[in-house]
Amino acid sequence: MGPQIARHDLSKIREKHKDKKVVFCSGGFDLTHAGHILFFEDCKKYGDILVVGIGGDAVRKKDKDDGRPILNEHTRLKTVVSLKPVDYAFVIHDLPVEHTLDALIDIMKELRPDVYVINTDASHIPYRENMVKTTSTKLVILDRTCPPEFEKISTTGIIEKIKRLQK
Repeated sequence: MGPQIARHDLSKIREKHKDKKVVFCSGGFDLTHAGHILFFEDCKKYGDILVVGIGGDAVRKKDKDDGRPILNEHTRLKTVVSLKPVDYAFVIHDLPVEHTLDALIDIMKELRPDVYVINTDASHIPYRENMVKTTSTKLVILDRTCPPEFEKISTTGIIEKIKRLQK
């Protein structure tokens, strides 16, 4: 089992790393940049093994109506899994049934992470708080931080800057 895994291999991660603290985070990670790397580094501080779920193209398109993702799920997975703090990454293909984050419930049951990390600007924080209450997973909510020299980097900011350059 390499760092790029299939969703159905999540339980194998827990089996392989029984005595390790597993950390899980998820997101779109479109146009991966230094801000994402800082987030992964912060996530890794909470455990030994970092597992990243990447929202698949269909999931992202259904969730938001802004033309994204810019990079397809294969490109985003390859980029994220190559980053030093990330031990495993997979694509979340499950389309939401009732709630945007429904797939996370099954992921939590299969992976059984010790810690689930999100940022303070994550969507649906109350839903995520209730979700982890049904598991033994600890929810950590991080402030989005960025050194001043990074100019508050964000995917949206990068896209806006490119749009301004086109004018």
